[in-house]
Amino acid sequence: MVADSATRWLWLPRVPDIAGIASVIAPSVRIALGSRGAGLDGFRRSHWEALTTQRMLAQFSASQQVATHDEIELVSLVTHEPERAEQFVRRSLGDLEHASADILDAVRTYIAEECNASRAASRLFTHRNTVVRRLARADELRPIPLADNVLRVGVALEIIRWHGRG
Repeated sequence: MVADSATRWLWLPRVPDIAGIASVIAPSVRIALGSRGAGLDGFRRSHWEALTTQRMLAQFSASQQVATHDEIELVSLVTHEPERAEQFVRRSLGDLEHASADILDAVRTYIAEECNASRAASRLFTHRNTVVRRLARADELRPIPLADNVLRVGVALEIIRWHGRG
């Protein structure tokens, strides 16, 4: 369905292969996906989720081309007030906010792997000791150690990732 001159809406019976789509679309194309839903209420909810995802892609991330509502939902909620979200990031990350991509990826992956350095290393295709060194460097840059507030750090890292800064 044509929504406007630059937007098309498409309803699919199943979840598409997101990685496959991302590898073949033109650089200027953005795809925002809502969650699956049943019936008219599910359709409406999915449509609103896709609109939220579209807004987030347009507002924050220049490099991200395909996003699902599940990926963006938390950041959408916590960045509703942009100034307060930026203050939250600064307080939560300190100098870690401006660290190298290797350090940010190590911390983000470590958190995603339930604070398991071995699994994080495997996912990052690196040695466990490398992950441990990067986590130690991250702790030097943070106002408080990662172990004292994993959730807060994880949320702040997601905010800067979707802003295209991390």
